Amino acid sequence: MRNITLLFIVLSSSVFAQTSIQDVSLLLAKHKYNKVFRCFDDNMKSKVSKEQLSKIWEQLESTVGRYKEVKNVKTTSLDEGIKQKGLLQFEAGALEMALSTNAEGKISGLFISQLGYEAPEYAKNLGTGKKYTNFESHGYNIPGELVIPLECNECPLVVLVHGSGPNDKDETIGPNKVFYDLAMGLASKGVATYRYDKRSNIYPETLKGQFDLYDETINDAVSALLHIQKDTSLHFGKYVMLGHSLGAYAMPLIADSLGDLINGAILFSGNSSRLEDLIDYQMEYLTSFDGEISKAEAKIIKENTERAENIRTNNYTDSTSAELLLGYWPGKFWKGIDNYSPVSTLSANKKMPFFIMQGEKDYQIPMKEYEKWQEVVGTQSNVTMRSYPGLTHLFTPTQAERSSPQDYFSPNNVDFQVIWDMADWVKYVE
Repeated sequence: MRNITLLFIVLSSSVFAQTSIQDVSLLLAKHKYNKVFRCFDDNMKSKVSKEQLSKIWEQLESTVGRYKEVKNVKTTSLDEGIKQKGLLQFEAGALEMALSTNAEGKISGLFISQLGYEAPEYAKNLGTGKKYTNFESHGYNIPGELVIPLECNECPLVVLVHGSGPNDKDETIGPNKVFYDLAMGLASKGVATYRYDKRSNIYPETLKGQFDLYDETINDAVSALLHIQKDTSLHFGKYVMLGHSLGAYAMPLIADSLGDLINGAILFSGNSSRLEDLIDYQMEYLTSFDGEISKAEAKIIKENTERAENIRTNNYTDSTSAELLLGYWPGKFWKGIDNYSPVSTLSANKKMPFFIMQGEKDYQIPMKEYEKWQEVVGTQSNVTMRSYPGLTHLFTPTQAERSSPQDYFSPNNVDFQVIWDMADWVKYVE
């Protein structure tokens, strides 16, 4: 979702007995711009027209969908009036509205903005050492950052490997920063981390044309680890790789590539099934989420079902464009994973310690994926598994009965219990 910062300078009202965020947002949602405009005081009317008001709101709707409700309203007294803040919930995201009214009950300010990241409690007042260090990977220069606990006497290091898409080093998703939370949380537990900007974030052209899972994820993860180990100024006691989502899917291959160079690997919400089957499931889940399937959604389902079947039956080539397949992945990518099974690959590795972690409210990697991991590798002595009730794909808490993309557009943080368990496993793994 693109950044949204909109300023409605002043609104005023004699329409409402008590002007509120609920009143204004509901009128805007019903496109009753004239009624809202009549609430403007003279200052506002001189600066924002009805047409501008409608354009601003409808731009919001095109980005985050239809307005649903306002939640978490807080009211503060001002010298001459009151100020209200609330969370506007839309179909595909949440925004913050701040509304000020003067002593006469007229709205003197209205501000709508995207929610911002908030550092977790476990990151506040935390002292760490930081070192920016780039590495070379197959002709690309990748920037990264080490976060090291102040008292690091050969402490463990975890290298963080992203999920799908052009992620930054913090793995920023909406107002959430999964990898930054992990870096801070693990530092508070005496564990260092290395996180880097994904190649496609720095070089977006690498997602054009043909590429495979090694190009997107595996090569840079391996190069990052080798770079840190070759730096003679750094002294870590052990090395662990962590992959989130697509990074977790690739982690059995990364672990095989690195072998004895690492002490363990963490699958942070990783699918066990074939990738085309997972995408098929995700599409069905999201299009039927509201209990209705529109004509447009039905068309998408039909097209993607056919594309998934083409992948399953090898009805494509390694030069087929991504536009004719699933996700943003081209033929070379799909050919490269045609015979890859993350479960079988991990199962065959009886030496490497693995920690498989799963949020139980994860709609992207649902619990049936975790259950398959349990069934196949859950009894292996080198595999530890743990799932977390109420946590999403980002390992952040949600109160929603059913998880959805909305969970990603409210500021939240990785649950500290997850970090605690991860740090303990890293410290004690051989």
